[in-house]
Amino acid sequence: MEMTACTVCGKIFGASSGKVCPACGKLLDMVYEKARAYLRDHPHADMHARDLAKAIKEDEKLVEMLMIEGRFDRREDSGSDEDKKKMKLLEELQKNLSVPSQKESAASTYGSDRHGAGKDR
Repeated sequence: MEMTACTVCGKIFGASSGKVCPACGKLLDMVYEKARAYLRDHPHADMHARDLAKAIKEDEKLVEMLMIEGRFDRREDSGSDEDKKKMKLLEELQKNLSVPSQKESAASTYGSDRHGAGKDR
């Protein structure tokens, strides 16, 4: 097992789970939940670590660490691969369900084509 220093507290630990020790990992999870709740309630809030840390009353270093880990991603294309697939399928479904144009909606039958029903005579 490789030993490494925790990027948050500096303690040496067995690096089987990343660069953050288990104790700091729990702390980061708690800070993440607070930050996520704040951002959910304030969707247009700044994403600067200093402002977010001040708003949730947590250490700026912890918020920066969460940002470095990529836990706060507000881009539209963010999300899991499954979420992306669902969005793509939804877009395709919406295209298929769109209202047909006048040409497409004017369906004809054999009789109307042959005998000119509905046409000006």
